[in-house]
Amino acid sequence: MKKLVSSLVMATLLFSGISGVTAADAAVTHSKAEKKEENRAKLNAKAAKWGVETTDKANKEVKAAIQEAKAAKKAENAEKKAAKEAKKQEQLAKLNEKAVKLGVDTAGKTAKEVKAAIKEAKVAKKAENAEKKAAKEAKKQEQLQNLKEKAAKWGVDTAGKSAKEIKAEIEAMKAEKKENKK
Repeated sequence: MKKLVSSLVMATLLFSGISGVTAADAAVTHSKAEKKEENRAKLNAKAAKWGVETTDKANKEVKAAIQEAKAAKKAENAEKKAAKEAKKQEQLAKLNEKAVKLGVDTAGKTAKEVKAAIKEAKVAKKAENAEKKAAKEAKKQEQLQNLKEKAAKWGVDTAGKSAKEIKAEIEAMKAEKKENKK
């Protein structure tokens, strides 16, 4: 009986070991399948982010398409950056032209500094123009005053007359006096 019981115990252990190994293999297989599905899901999410179609494509094809999309985006960003830099340089060139016209030194200055210097130069130029205009008006008034004094000597009435009219009358008076002397 001992032999029978031990044979049964051995058989049970043998069969349970086999079924245990089979269950482990099934778990590994199941784990690999789950892992593959998880990887595909991650790949699909990444593909969706980059706008890549995944239908009827193998993982390698999807990965290659994602890499192409990344490269295209990188190239697009590089183009945008180059265009932005070109526009910045163009604006700086225009600023430099304005600065040169206003006599502003731009050496070693940033665009912001050049803009500020241009504004200062414009304000200074406006002030200078206002001073010139005031000086011109003052000179004009002085000349008019001198002309009125001259007109008073010659007996010319200046009320409501322009400088040209006063000059013309003075010249007429001079011509008349010269004519009378002859």
